[in-house]
Amino acid sequence: MDRIQKALDKAKQRQSVKQTEVPSSNVDRAVADEKAAAESQSFDNISYTQTKVAKVSQQNLEEKRVIAGGYANPQSAVFRMLRTHVLQKMRAKNWQTLAITSPTAGEGKSLIAANLAVAMAMESNQTVLLVDMDLRNPSINEYFCLNAEVGLKDYMEGDLDLTDVLVNPSIERLVILPGKGRAENSAELLSSAKMTSLVTDLKTQYDSRMIIFDMPPILQTDDVLLATNHIDCVLLVLEDGKNKEAEIVKSTQLLAGNHVLGTVLNKSEKPPMHQNY
Repeated sequence: MDRIQKALDKAKQRQSVKQTEVPSSNVDRAVADEKAAAESQSFDNISYTQTKVAKVSQQNLEEKRVIAGGYANPQSAVFRMLRTHVLQKMRAKNWQTLAITSPTAGEGKSLIAANLAVAMAMESNQTVLLVDMDLRNPSINEYFCLNAEVGLKDYMEGDLDLTDVLVNPSIERLVILPGKGRAENSAELLSSAKMTSLVTDLKTQYDSRMIIFDMPPILQTDDVLLATNHIDCVLLVLEDGKNKEAEIVKSTQLLAGNHVLGTVLNKSEKPPMHQNY
C-alpha cells in the first residue's frame, strides 16, 4: 500500500495529475426509450421497447460478483460510495463519459466498471450506458450473464443497427453495449470515423445519461490512448500489492493531459472503514 501511494505521489509531482482516493438514425432509435422517459421527467418504470431485455436475476449477478445492487451484501456499500465520489466530480464539470482502465490485465477493472454502472443506475435522476470497449478481451457480457450474440465489434465491422446490440440486463435505467469476440484490429476500430461518430452521438443525444467505458489495460495496448480523445475523464484501477512503482508511474504519464478522477485500490485485504456502519 505504501509503495503504491509513493508511486502515485511521485507521478503526481512529475505530471501534475490530480489524484484522489476513491447524429445517426441508429442512435436515435436506440435512445428512444430514454427520451420517452425524459419527456415525462421521470426515469422510473422505463418501458424498453427498442432495446432488448435480458432476464438476469440478482442471484446470477451476485454469483458473478456484481453486488452493487444488493443492500444485503455489506461490500455493496463500497461501490455506492465510489459512485457518489465519481458523480460529484463529473457533475461539477458537466461530464458524461468515464473510462475505466488499469496498468495491466487481471486487476479487476471490468468488475469495477460493472458494479459502478449498477450503482449509478440506482439513482433515479439519470440513466447509465455501460460500453465494453475492451475489444481484445471483452468480459461485461459474462459478468451480466447476457449470452449476447453480437457486440461492439460486430457493430463496428458490420451494418447492424445499434438496437441490435444494446441490452437491458433487467436493471432499471441501465443499458449495456456488450463486447463479443476478440478484435485483433482493435486500434483501427477505435480510431475509425465510425467510432468517433458513435461516441459523439451517444454523448450528444441524451444529456442525462452517464456513459462508462470499460477499457483495456493501458500498458498493454494503445487502445486507451486512442479512445480517451473521445472521453471526458478516467478512473485508474490498481490491484493492491501487484503493480510495480514503474508501472504506476508509466500509467499516469500516459494519461497526462486527460482528466484523471482518481484511483481505485482493488483486492485490498483491509476493508473500508464504513463497510460495517
